[in-house]
Parts: sequence; C-alpha cells; structure tokens
Amino acid sequence: MKQLGEEDKKYKLTFEKMVNFVRSIGLEVNTNTKARGHQGFFLKNRIDISSNIDYKRKIEVLIHEFTHYVHYKIDPSVVKSHGSLAILFPDSDIDRVEAELMRVTKFVDRNRALHTLYVQRENTLDEIKKLSSEIKMEYPDFKRSSPYKPIEKEIKKTDAKYLLKYDRVKVKTMFLGATKDYSVQTIDTDFPKFDYCTKTYIVLKSKQRLLKRISGRINRLSSYYKRPTELFARFVEALFVDTAKVSELAPHAYLVFCSELSKNRYLHLADLINNFF
Repeated sequence: MKQLGEEDKKYKLTFEKMVNFVRSIGLEVNTNTKARGHQGFFLKNRIDISSNIDYKRKIEVLIHEFTHYVHYKIDPSVVKSHGSLAILFPDSDIDRVEAELMRVTKFVDRNRALHTLYVQRENTLDEIKKLSSEIKMEYPDFKRSSPYKPIEKEIKKTDAKYLLKYDRVKVKTMFLGATKDYSVQTIDTDFPKFDYCTKTYIVLKSKQRLLKRISGRINRLSSYYKRPTELFARFVEALFVDTAKVSELAPHAYLVFCSELSKNRYLHLADLINNFF
C-alpha cells in the first residue's frame, strides 16, 4: 500500500471529519464505491464518493455533492428541472450571476473533461487544416466542406468507399462469403495503389468525423455545466479550492452568496464552510 505524505495525511483527516459532519445531519455517505463510474454523485439522502481519487479531490467532490443536497433542500424542483439560480441568488442580476458562475466552472474544471475536449478539438482542427493544405497542393480547387468528386470517383470504385463514412468496416465478399477488414489506420496496406492525395482524403474524412463527435460531446457537456444545480455546486467547490480567485471571477455572485450565507439561507452549507474552508 502506498504511504501517504504529510499533505495527503492532512487531506485524509479533513475528509474524514467532513464525512462525519455530513453523516451527523442525517445523510448516508459511501466512500468505498466506484460512484457509478463517476467521481461522486448525490441521490436524495445519499452521497457516494469514488474510492479511486486522492483525498484532496475527495474533499472537493464531497463539497460538490453536499451542495447538490443543500440545493435540493432549498429547491426540490432540481430533481426535474435542475433548479433555479434566482432562488439561490435572490434580488440579483441573474444573467450576470450565470455568466460569472460559468467563468468559475471553467476555472475549477480547467484540468478535466471540458478542457480535454477543447484541446482535442483544437488539435483535430489543426490536423484537418494540414491535410486540406496537402490536398490543395495537388488540387487547388479542393474544398473540405463538400465531397470532392475528382478524388471520390476513384475511391468509390473500390471497397475504400466505405471508409468515406466509417473508420473501420468489415466487408463481405459477394461470392465466397469471406470477410475483409478495412481501416483508416491501414490504408497503406489495404489500398497500396492509391496515391498520396487519395489516402490523405480518406484520412481527412475520418478527422472530420472525429471533429463532429468531439463538438457534440462539448455541446452536451456545456449544456450539463450550465444547469443551475451544476453551476452552484462548482461555485461552492471552487470556494474551497481558491476563494480569492472566485471573488475575482464572480464578484457579483460572490457578494450575494456571502450575504445569503450570513443569513443562513443555505442551511447546513454555512456550517460546512465555517468549519472546513
């Protein structure tokens, strides 16, 4: 078993105290779990924290999931509608609050899923531009936004036509009943007679499909992050990570939050923050 360093021991102790606090107000907390494939999740009066993350991250996840619980207690509609920022930040500019909380979300999530997808998208765009430039050297009128018939007509005479839509295919021969596997990754060996531009065109189509998938995941994840319940949970999580940075990124939301917190409008969240932040 890996020995914990002094800092890890400190986080472990803080996490254990947090778990005891959350349990003391009547919530079930499971720490020896895979958390349904996530780092953590909240369901009614139960919080699961993944056992596969370090103690610092466990603290952040517990804060995040506990904030979901508080939000649910304040506004039970979160179960169906993902809640409302207006209830959490009364008498404030909600459009401004939402914009500020999104900035905080990007800050606290900078090393995680959305950031990774943005990097993948930029890298894929660069690869697409490079491949397009290489094809344009041979075909100056080439446009990657639409099918290019001078190249596709040769491809469509072969089984490579399937690679214009799929990265990997299994093609059954008409008479023998045997199958042949083709892949964008093995164009050189599968279709050795193709010239460089033809092979590059097939790779380009594959990269364009990849870009579409990445953009779709970004859109779905962005929609998820914009839910009021997620914005609020990441805001509170970020307060633990770096309060000064949060006040800088979200000055209006931070002031309203502190005012509501002082009035005990966020229930047990005040106790968690006063004891552990």
